[in-house]
Amino acid sequence: MVKSEIQLKWEVSPDGEPLTYQISELIRQAISEGSLRPGDRVPPTRHLANDLRVSRGTVTTAIELLVAEGLLETRIGAGTYVSHDAVLGADSFQYFEPQHSLDLKNVPIPDRDLTTDAKIDFTPCRPSLEAFPMNVWRRCVSLASSALPSPDYDDPQGNERLRIEIADYLRRARGLTTDPSQIMITNGATHAMHMLTELLVSSEDQVIFENPGYPLARQIFTSTGAKLHFCDVDEDGLVTDQLPNSGRPTKLIYTTPSHQFPLGSRLSLRRRHTLLRWAAENGAIIIEDDYDGEYRYDVPPLAPMAVMAPDLVAYCGTFSKTMFPGLRVGYVVAPKHIMEKMAWLRKLTGYAQGTLTQSALANFIAQGHFERHVHRMRRVYAEKRRTVLHAVSNLEIDATIVGLDSGLSVVVQPPQSFNAKAIVKRGMEKDVFVIPVSRYREGRRKHDNGLVIGYSALTHDQIEGGIHRLLSTE
Repeated sequence: MVKSEIQLKWEVSPDGEPLTYQISELIRQAISEGSLRPGDRVPPTRHLANDLRVSRGTVTTAIELLVAEGLLETRIGAGTYVSHDAVLGADSFQYFEPQHSLDLKNVPIPDRDLTTDAKIDFTPCRPSLEAFPMNVWRRCVSLASSALPSPDYDDPQGNERLRIEIADYLRRARGLTTDPSQIMITNGATHAMHMLTELLVSSEDQVIFENPGYPLARQIFTSTGAKLHFCDVDEDGLVTDQLPNSGRPTKLIYTTPSHQFPLGSRLSLRRRHTLLRWAAENGAIIIEDDYDGEYRYDVPPLAPMAVMAPDLVAYCGTFSKTMFPGLRVGYVVAPKHIMEKMAWLRKLTGYAQGTLTQSALANFIAQGHFERHVHRMRRVYAEKRRTVLHAVSNLEIDATIVGLDSGLSVVVQPPQSFNAKAIVKRGMEKDVFVIPVSRYREGRRKHDNGLVIGYSALTHDQIEGGIHRLLSTE
């Protein structure tokens, strides 16, 4: 029998961990300290419940937990006893300090734009949610959740119905005809880049990269040890005259041809031909990041590069800009021989995306809600773009705007006498956050004073007021 003085020491707190775990830990501790020894009988659950002032069911659950761990054993008609192996089992719950430090691989801090609590935040690539049809989306989610889930994992390339809907959408909206078997659903564009980099790039290779460009993509490529070859960007996009003539083998070319990030230019048709020809001659694959290609204003659409050379281009898209980032759904269209290996890699690293969200998104697209939302937001963003143009034209300084034709951001270029870093600092003092172009550039430019104005998530008053606070001479 357990000694009475031991029982009197047992106390549980209703404000601590769950009572079941407190009770099991008290018994476990008594065994470890030797107060309860192998062969000792544990008091009946009714007595323990009275002593601890808890329900008998709570004590019973604690006892069952310890029986499952092998510390206690029940004997039919005779009660519950401490197991003969209980001391070893109780010791196994002690905490052990590591004797050696782990040699972890170096992982760089992700180079993402910082979040801010500024009242006016010009951070680019943030969609507006003011007109998002939440009630419609809830119905699509509800419909998806009413279906009986499969007992198996989904296809590593993603939900087949969603891939069919994406293929139909790309054909209608972007002129890209592809088979659903060449589409993989991803967690976003960076997820697709990770897989493509792991499959194609080694430390002996180089990757051609736009300058300025997306910092997180730059990190993904350099994480393999590959060397980046930077090509400048002008009003016609990536400067193809700067493509390398020799050196390391090139496996990947990264570009944002529909709306270059962050300068906003579109890759001209002539340069598209030049880039595709270079890739074909040098055995490279082009990653076409079409992160906001749905949004263009006053200009005719340019078909994705994947239309011109489907065997040379991996086309990456995302719903983060057209819907919302928390959806965590993107896609990649890749040549068949690459997609097959991507599917194998996906199985190794996590099977597939969650099926509920994919089914809901398939419903959202199939019922026409997605395209109606994109068309509606194109009008909303076009109006905000005009507000940017109006605000800059009202300044007393001679500032120019780059990247008005498409996308969710522009670059405002003040006169060379202005200093971008000073403007950023001045903005913070006035509760306005803005990012300079130099943040995205590798190397320095003596007169690089451009400011990236992400206007899509702001109101018209915020856009006008923010630009005035940043660049007014008052």
